[in-house]
Amino acid sequence: MLRQMFDKIKTHYLLLLLIIIAVALFLFYLKLQPQLSHTYSSLFDANKYLKVYNFFKGEKILYEVPFPVNSRILVPWLASWLPFEDPTKCFLIINFIGIILSIITIYLLWTSLGVSQEFIFTGFFWLLVHWVGIIRLNIFDPITVDVYLYLFQTLLLLVLIKKQFFWLLLLAPVATLQKESFIGLMIVSTLAGIYLFRKSQLNARDLIILTLALILSIVTKELANYFFPPLEDRKNSLIIILFHTRETIMNPFRLVRWLIGVFTAFGPMLILAVWYKTSKKDILKGNLFIAILSLTYLGLSLLGGGDFARLAFLGFPFIMTWIMTSLGNIRVFLFRIAFIMGLPLMKLFRNIPDPALAGWDRFYNFYPEFANPIIVLLWLGYGFLCVLVFKTIHKKLSMLP
Repeated sequence: MLRQMFDKIKTHYLLLLLIIIAVALFLFYLKLQPQLSHTYSSLFDANKYLKVYNFFKGEKILYEVPFPVNSRILVPWLASWLPFEDPTKCFLIINFIGIILSIITIYLLWTSLGVSQEFIFTGFFWLLVHWVGIIRLNIFDPITVDVYLYLFQTLLLLVLIKKQFFWLLLLAPVATLQKESFIGLMIVSTLAGIYLFRKSQLNARDLIILTLALILSIVTKELANYFFPPLEDRKNSLIIILFHTRETIMNPFRLVRWLIGVFTAFGPMLILAVWYKTSKKDILKGNLFIAILSLTYLGLSLLGGGDFARLAFLGFPFIMTWIMTSLGNIRVFLFRIAFIMGLPLMKLFRNIPDPALAGWDRFYNFYPEFANPIIVLLWLGYGFLCVLVFKTIHKKLSMLP
């Protein structure tokens, strides 16, 4: 029995190491990174999540929460069960649990796909240390529900890849109560399922379960809106998407800011993956669910709001998995160069500034997508430099015997 336990530990020593590193980093940034003064501005979502939390805590009789936060009840409800008076501490504890669970599920996903240990460690370094990643940003702004997106989206990929669709009947409604964007992911997954069914790569039973899970997700959202109605009756997710579409058409430079936001989130590794796949003309080759969900999240990051880097990074389970699987056959040297060139984007030696203390200008300039246009263009130039470096190195390597 002890030998079997030792063998399991030996097999998953990297996972144990990653969990230890995550705990250490969480405690480190908890001391180092100042927290957002959310009361400084009503624009911060933390004020809205606090209203949900206070309602479940019994401190509010009326449910006065605006759309779309009104239906994101899962994480505030979980936090309300903790026996602490400080809501920030409650959210930090719940989010810490979400971080550990996300690490475990992402690790299981990547190992099941045959991702190398070097790639796995690099991907987790990016996830755990990046300023917009799962730890630093969610310590800066702890009263949030975003951490559990990493968990539920990874579980979605695991279910789809392993074709254990029955679990979606449980996952879909729970994940929808965490954030309504899961409905969009279920719509895309169902459409991909229909395509695979027509190609005889998915059986009718699995497609039916996919469709039922989508219906469950929509019904859950409607029930949440019924029992926890928003302050405004006219808003919905489609209106928000159309609004940001109009903003992009009226202000084309928003596309440049979005590109920089995505570049900030995934750096030269994404550029390398896109360039490598495009050169081989197989950008969608591989697991269809991974590719389609990655493209979907990139679209959501453009049309879901203005903080592009955060929104794009929330698609980490899809996009980084696509990067890892796309670069599986590339020269490791190129991958290492991409990672090293991405380090400046992580802002390892800078804290996220609190606008209440540092001022709005410094806060906005810290976020590349909100920064002064000159700063945005400088980061764009750095992105083109990365492309040039990759092409030059690839050309030199191809000339070697």
